[in-house]
Amino acid sequence: MSGFTYFSPQKIDELLSRENNVYFIGIGGVSMSSLAEIAAGKVKKVGGSDRTLSPVTSALEARGITVYEGHDVKNCEGYTVFVYNAAIHSDNPEYAYAERNGFPLIRRADFLGYAVTFFKTSVGVAGTHGKSTSTAMLGAALESAGLDPTVLNGAVMKDVGSAYRHGKNDCLVFEACEYTDSFLSFFPKIALVLNIGFDHADYFENVDNYISSFKKYISQSPYAVVNIDSSNCRAAIEGYKGTLIKCGMEKTADVYPENLRMDGKTPEFDAMYKGKKYAHIKLGVFGLHNVYNALCCIGVCVLLGVNGKAAAKGIEKFEGVARRFEFKGKCNGAKIYDDYAHHPDEIKATLSIAREQTEGRLYVAFQPHTYSRTAEFYDGFVNAFKDCDEVIFCDIYAARETDTLGMSAEKLAADTKNGTYKGDLSAVAAYLKTVLKRGDAAVIMGAGNINKMIDELIQN
Repeated sequence: MSGFTYFSPQKIDELLSRENNVYFIGIGGVSMSSLAEIAAGKVKKVGGSDRTLSPVTSALEARGITVYEGHDVKNCEGYTVFVYNAAIHSDNPEYAYAERNGFPLIRRADFLGYAVTFFKTSVGVAGTHGKSTSTAMLGAALESAGLDPTVLNGAVMKDVGSAYRHGKNDCLVFEACEYTDSFLSFFPKIALVLNIGFDHADYFENVDNYISSFKKYISQSPYAVVNIDSSNCRAAIEGYKGTLIKCGMEKTADVYPENLRMDGKTPEFDAMYKGKKYAHIKLGVFGLHNVYNALCCIGVCVLLGVNGKAAAKGIEKFEGVARRFEFKGKCNGAKIYDDYAHHPDEIKATLSIAREQTEGRLYVAFQPHTYSRTAEFYDGFVNAFKDCDEVIFCDIYAARETDTLGMSAEKLAADTKNGTYKGDLSAVAAYLKTVLKRGDAAVIMGAGNINKMIDELIQN
């Protein structure tokens, strides 16, 4: 696809009102499935397809949504409006069918932008890292305060058992991804930005281009909550005309912590707002990065007039989302964790927590995600695993790419001091079974399909 057609919320509303149907290509994805559920409340006929069926697609079918296994032209009969995600290309038979027949093909991002308009209050949670965790954390805080929000997340929320929470009030919290400038289609009332580093080198030319995208995202909202300890965030809010809540570790921020205690346990602190105590916070998740996430969530709560004690209760009960240092079971008495980290900064944050929680040796099975990211952050990956005893590299998960950069996991392993290369997932799992002992831990890490090996490990 050389380009795409932008569909405004008004245009999508007109299409659905007229056609009364919509088909999601790739309906099993966490975001697409959530949008399909929302669409089911708006039009008579909702369907879609995915490569494989899953508990997510089963839940959609229980809602009355038709789901097909595999992509095939025959699935499309009776549908005249199509929604697709970034993983779908022009060679997909269903995409080609819609294009050939002149049916509208709507990007997932544009459809999400349409869904945002259903709500009087909307919060778009953006940032290089921590979006899924913070979206769920903020949802828990607002639920505890009685706002009953709808939540659209990029990961399964443990307390909900889904990436989608259907609320009954006029409040939406959603994950706002920057890839391909998707979040510029969303226009939330409150733009929350957790941090700005650099990522998605296959789309953004450089860090300045990346910051510029976040600056546009923030500028489109009348309210913003931003972590000002990030220098790139400070650059992104220059010239911002709306109402701004600044979050950080120092008193120069509007929201900041006092009496912060870590001590190898989940963090605890007094959340301050402009010199006054807003609430005492005891997190249910580990790490300094989650202190920042909580501060930003509190910034939104302040804007919405949420009671501090109620917000604190929800945040304290929050225990994370799927694939974020998630304990899955044991192998040979060693703890097995699943983690989505695929950027050097995320890897370091996860391993600092894992090191504190592990008595014996700490192993990591890592699957690099895309050739472009591996190339862009090569030195960062080489130096990201210092907190573990050994990192075992799987082959690179190509996702949407082909290798034109000469990158390989084998090369990465050779340049990493404590690195080992084993190739495919089965070989990595077999190796871990030979080395893991009681008291050890292994983090199965990456944004691809590396977590498929976990069932094999914990059967032992």
